Amino acid sequence: MASVFLSHNYKDKAFARKLAAMLSENGVKVWIDEAELKVGDSLTQKIGSAIESTDFLAVVLSHSSVNSPWVQKELALAMQKELAERRVTVLPILKEACEIPPFLKDKLYADFTDPTSFETSVGRLLHALGVEKPTYEKLIEKAHVQPAPVEPAPEELEGFQDIHLLDVDKEKTYNPNPEKVLYNIYFRLSDHPPSEWVEIFEAERQFPRHNMWRKAWIEGKYVVVYCVPEEIKQYHLRDIKQDVETCNEKYRQYLHREAMQRAREDQRETKEKKAIDSALDGLDFA
Repeated sequence: MASVFLSHNYKDKAFARKLAAMLSENGVKVWIDEAELKVGDSLTQKIGSAIESTDFLAVVLSHSSVNSPWVQKELALAMQKELAERRVTVLPILKEACEIPPFLKDKLYADFTDPTSFETSVGRLLHALGVEKPTYEKLIEKAHVQPAPVEPAPEELEGFQDIHLLDVDKEKTYNPNPEKVLYNIYFRLSDHPPSEWVEIFEAERQFPRHNMWRKAWIEGKYVVVYCVPEEIKQYHLRDIKQDVETCNEKYRQYLHREAMQRAREDQRETKEKKAIDSALDGLDFA
């Protein structure tokens, strides 16, 4: 049984859990921090031991993870192990388009940026881990059951209404530090954004797009920009409009991906049950 340490940033937790579950279903022993760490454990010692004892380290690359000190430490330990053992043990997993660390650029990565090809990417990763074929595919083949095409669940997407930027709330605007000329300026949103939408917003704001880039965050039904008021018209209103539109689009992609994944899981469970029923039918107990 192959074993893998799944290195990831906490903002990619949902993706890591989903990937870990599918790898486990196909015979891979997965080390993921939330399942293995206990209260009182030494993080450095426990994680170092886990990396040393597993066959591979699969690192989830995203805007959040490439800047994460913990992920960088885990990668450094794994790369030392790879050099010492003179074999490939570090497997990059590209969750979204981001700046790949220089020492990983010459490695072939598993591309998970297209949500519609998630299972295909898992299959390639399983191959790299030494797993010939996913267990559920073997059962389906044995029962001669062909998987049906998966259709997206439109109700998942229809339930979300795009969030819009309405206006600026002058009453809430204030200066948190009188020694500076920077204000917290509140832009009202049409609705409270879901937590995943907020995470997308935070990721979009991590990388400055011009020299006048300012800190911005979500606070309830508001986007708050920490800036000089005179900068709003020339720079920040355009940025915030673009960020809100991008978050709506990426959140819809997230909903589509979640709906597709649930549909695939339901399909897989159905096919597995048919395969098992077929294998157990007609047994002779005479």
